[in-house]
Amino acid sequence: MNTCDTCKKEYSNKYNLLRHQEKYCRIKESHKCDKCQRVLSSKQRLLSHIDVCKEKLKDVKPTSTIQKMNKKIEEISGELEKLKNKQPITTNNITITTNNTDNSSVNNYCSLLNYMTPEVVRDSFKNFTIGNLLTGSQKDLADMTIKKFFTGKEQPLYICKDRSRNKFVYTNEENKETEDANAIILRTLIHNGIAPLLKKLYHEEYVKLHNELARCKRTDDSGLIIASREDIKELDEAYKQFNILKDAEDYISHLSKCLPSSIKDRIYQDALIEKMIEDKESSSDIEFHKQLEMIGDYTVSELREFKEYYKSTGLVKGPKEFLNDKELTTRFLAFLKES
Repeated sequence: MNTCDTCKKEYSNKYNLLRHQEKYCRIKESHKCDKCQRVLSSKQRLLSHIDVCKEKLKDVKPTSTIQKMNKKIEEISGELEKLKNKQPITTNNITITTNNTDNSSVNNYCSLLNYMTPEVVRDSFKNFTIGNLLTGSQKDLADMTIKKFFTGKEQPLYICKDRSRNKFVYTNEENKETEDANAIILRTLIHNGIAPLLKKLYHEEYVKLHNELARCKRTDDSGLIIASREDIKELDEAYKQFNILKDAEDYISHLSKCLPSSIKDRIYQDALIEKMIEDKESSSDIEFHKQLEMIGDYTVSELREFKEYYKSTGLVKGPKEFLNDKELTTRFLAFLKES
């Protein structure tokens, strides 16, 4: 008998053994994820898995841009904290503490029920992918909910007045506080909007995995069959956790931690975001005008390739006429070295 060294299967002749090793066992090893050591049922599944591998995502470090943004948020938060000592104003049972705040500040926020129609919710999640489904969590969905629907002056008011009891409150069409126990109204609005999208993603992926499992069964490769069944199980579990009507403990918990606890805090958060946008636009304008600056007869945009060459090699390369002019050389070198 001829035995496969990898899976220990026995074959009656060497030809069948070599055919098995060429098509299945060697492929099986090549379908192993380097990060989590998981064996996938096909090359296509491995490539899809690599994009969403949780062990791989753990190694991803925040970019310098994100770090700078976080630092900027901390700085602006400090400035906005100084506003909290202003005299409070009460309107429609809602207390707001900020300078120059009147009824119009609250009226800028729209009604939850009028705004979050199934069409609006569905459109907000239109870029949701199978990768989001497989690697996402209820906490991620809660973050997306806050970002897409409760961030900005013209979006609905929705706060958590009592974090320990998960007491959520929104304002109705008349600007009156209305309690949403355990966020059931919000969860219903979100679920009604995203359920058709999630179902479509789930069905499409399930058919692919089912076809893959059938192919594995035809080859009678137990390793690939197990891997395919694990993929299907993972998909089922991911799909079930996004049914926030039946089980939403993590979703509710994360909402209560991350939502503002008062109208005042919501206004502060929106002011923070507005200032960040202004700063970003200002930075963009500065960059635009900077690209129009001249060094000799050249714009800095034209000289950018020399800067990139200097950063990658450490060598100075540029227009020949700069070498004969000390002032131009000094300015050019300063341009190359600036970040």
